[in-house]
Parts: sequence; structure tokens; C-alpha cells
Amino acid sequence: MKPLVKTLYLIALILVTSVTLAKDDNTLFGQGGTGIIINSYRNFDISQTTIVKEDGQQIPAIRGQGGTGFKVRFTVGSDVNSTMTGGTLEAIEYINTHKGPVTSLDPFRIFNVDALLTGDTFYDDGLTFDDLVVGEELKISGYVDTNSTLIVSRVERDNDPLTEWKLSGYVANLTATHFNIADQLVETGTALIDNCVGGLQNGDFVEIKSQPDAGFTSGSTMSSVTKIECVPPGVVGDPGATLPIALEGIVDFEDIEFNNMFSIAEQAVTVDLNTVYINGEVDDIVVGAKVEVEGFIDTTTSEITAIKVKFKEVRFKFEEPVLPGDVVVGESIQLFGRTILNTPQLRDEDGIIGSGLGLETQVEVRGYADSEGNLYATRVRERGNPDAADVNADGQITAIAEPFIEVYGVVVDTSASVFFDINNSPISLSQFFAQIEIGTEVEVEDSSVNEMTNVISAVIVRIDEPDDLDAPKTLAGFSQGLGIGTVTGLTDLIFKNSFD
Repeated sequence: MKPLVKTLYLIALILVTSVTLAKDDNTLFGQGGTGIIINSYRNFDISQTTIVKEDGQQIPAIRGQGGTGFKVRFTVGSDVNSTMTGGTLEAIEYINTHKGPVTSLDPFRIFNVDALLTGDTFYDDGLTFDDLVVGEELKISGYVDTNSTLIVSRVERDNDPLTEWKLSGYVANLTATHFNIADQLVETGTALIDNCVGGLQNGDFVEIKSQPDAGFTSGSTMSSVTKIECVPPGVVGDPGATLPIALEGIVDFEDIEFNNMFSIAEQAVTVDLNTVYINGEVDDIVVGAKVEVEGFIDTTTSEITAIKVKFKEVRFKFEEPVLPGDVVVGESIQLFGRTILNTPQLRDEDGIIGSGLGLETQVEVRGYADSEGNLYATRVRERGNPDAADVNADGQITAIAEPFIEVYGVVVDTSASVFFDINNSPISLSQFFAQIEIGTEVEVEDSSVNEMTNVISAVIVRIDEPDDLDAPKTLAGFSQGLGIGTVTGLTDLIFKNSFD
């Protein structure tokens, strides 16, 4: 290494917030402050006994915090703190959900599987979306939904061709010779089928390994499969314990109204009146929403009791009359002048984005915003005849100029509004503006909209519950903590010499 390059490299290591160094092929050793950050606020230490893996294989060299955007499965030791935000990792595994060829850029597809890239997707080593080309091989980390489409958290391009491809998802349309993962047809051939109790079945979550295929294109069958392994998509602990858990994933089922429960990665999550919601509310728990649950898991039943549900992106809900021209079939819908993008996770029971509108219709859209302010739809529903005097806009304040606010860029005139604080108590206009700031979440209800200017004249404006990352909880005094989450950070040195 040249002297100047070596000096800059050492300086970079010193500046990294949490530095992790390799002791040997199997473990890491840590000094004070050594560790890794998961989901932005869970800061875990690394010890010399921490087992670190990537896709089931122990990592031979780790330099720096890095691994930004990787989905990880982790176990915290008995020093796990009362908020599941600190402690020493016993084990951590970095997970590439997909390793293989790009078959389309619009929509983005790896293999023949739709994958959503947002402003929050991390691109390794300075890569950008504009650098991607159809046919190249990528390593993708992210979160798979029940349709086997995914939300991408990390994109990595290797310097060398991949020696093995990998595809993760739920088995569908199983026959004696083939099955589907989303739109990807997989030929079982002579592949080893492993860990599938009772044999491979529809609905099994599997990781598929195959030899690379230089001729693979859009519509190709995955035919050089070497292994199909059934794996638990959620967290698994030794039976007979109640342990603290932090689980990130995509909601795959919900029954809040009748049973106060939903599920992530096939694991049931129960909520109650004491559950705290961050970046959204209980009504935002819908299939396709990405959340992090903090609470307790019964390792015998795998059921989770939620203390906190944090929506990974801040949620919004818009409702207003929508014209046929406001829908670009398969791509987007426009409400209040804001374009809301289609996602692979969209629930569109009325076929509004899927097929378009024939007449002006009242439409409700729920979804989320990424860090760049782009809006994404997770559910679109018809709400009857168009009524410009009955519109709603719930979400985060993005601008303030009394008596106006903006909710994700939608202008709201509050000059004739009735206001309520976070305790649902009436307040004055001046009190309302004294209590809000950029980022405050509000509900604008029972209002009207000027369909020419897209300005809402608000009737009722409520301040939503504040985010409370430190809500009271009792997670201390346990032998372990379990979790799935995303590595976050500013630097990415960890996998420069990763293996395949």
C-alpha cells in the first residue's frame, strides 16, 4: 500500500464511529466503543466471542463498522439493556436475500422478481441506480413480503463474477418439477431439498442456491439449482423462554379489529392499549407495511407481545376526489397534486392503480414517504362518490407559515380550523402553532379542497401522538435478546473483501 493511501486509510478508520476489527477467521475483538448500529438507535458491542457470518459462512476479515443496509439476524447476550438498545452481541449474521442478475430496470427486477428501490436504499461503494445495467449480477439485501417481492435495503456490485446465485421467497404453484418465487419459475431438478419438514410445500419460505447462468434473461427459468432450503423467515430461540425482541419486517397478515394481532415473517404479534406507535398509528398496520416491533417473544409459541410498533417510514393517509387522468396505470396516482408511486407491496383491491378509473371517484391512499420525500402507496381504496367537501390528509408537517402548514407538500389553510392537542383537548390556533414544528404528525379531517389549487381548507386539525422511543418498558434481566434489523451508519468498510 502506498504511504499516502495507507495514511488516509488509517485516518478513515480512526474517524469511524464504531470500529470493528478482525481477531481471526471466526471472532471479533473489541475495545471500548467497538460495535455496530442497527436501525439507527440500537448500539450493540462486539466482543472477542461474537460470531459473525454472512449468509451462513463465517467472515474472515472485518474492517470498520460498515455493512450499511444489510438485513441482519442477531442475538444479544445477558447484558442486553432495558430498552433492547444496547448489550454485547453473541452472534450476528448478514443476509443477502438475493444474489443474481438484473432483468429489468423499470420496474427494477432481480431474477424475475419485483424489488422496490427507494431513497432509503443504500448503494455500496458509491454505486447509484444510474450505474445499474440489465444483465449484471448484484447482491441484494432486503425484506421479502408474502408475494415474494421485496423492499431493498442494500445494493452491492461485486468486483468479480458471482460463483453462486441465491433467491429467497415463498414457494407457490408447486408441481413435481417446478415452483414459483413471485414470477420466477424454478426447476427443482436434482437439487438437494433441505430442512423442509414433510417435504417441500406451497407457502414454505426457502433460500435457493444455483449455479450462475450466463444466458439468463427476463422470463428465463432458474434451472441450475443446487440446493433448496426451508428456513424460518422470523426469529427462532430455544423453546421454553420469554425473551426481549426487536423484529423488523413486512406485515404479512393483520386482524387488529377483532383479535388485536398481526404478523411479521409468519410470527404473530399481539398489541394492546399500552402499545406505543411511532411514525404512524394502529390503523396503519396493514399488509405490506414495514415495521419494527419491540417487545417479548415466547420462544415456545414464537408469539410476540408488542410494547412498541415503529413504522420504518413515516406514514400518510390522503383522501380526495381523483380524476381518471390522475392515475397512470401500473405506475402512480395523484392526490392533492402529489404523485404517489406504485409499489410491489400495494394492496389495490378495487384495481384503481392496476386498471385505472372510468369516472371521478373518491379515493383513499395509505402509504409512506422515504427520506427524500418520495411518496409510496401501500393501499388504495375506493371511497364512493367524489366529495371535495370531505377530504383528509394525515401525515408529517413539511412546512409552516401560519396560518398555513404543509403535509408532505400539501398546503393546508388552518385559519378557520378547530384544533386538538395530543391529548385530544381543544386548543387555539396560537397554541397549535406553538406546539408544532417540522416533522410533527397531524390529522387533517372533514375538510374541503379547492380542486384547482389543491389547497385544503381544514375543519379539524389534530396533533398526533409524539414519537416516544423511550416509552416505559421492562426488558431487563434476561439471558438473551433476539432480533432482526438493518445495519445503519455513515461508513461502509466491512465488506470490501467479502467472499462469494
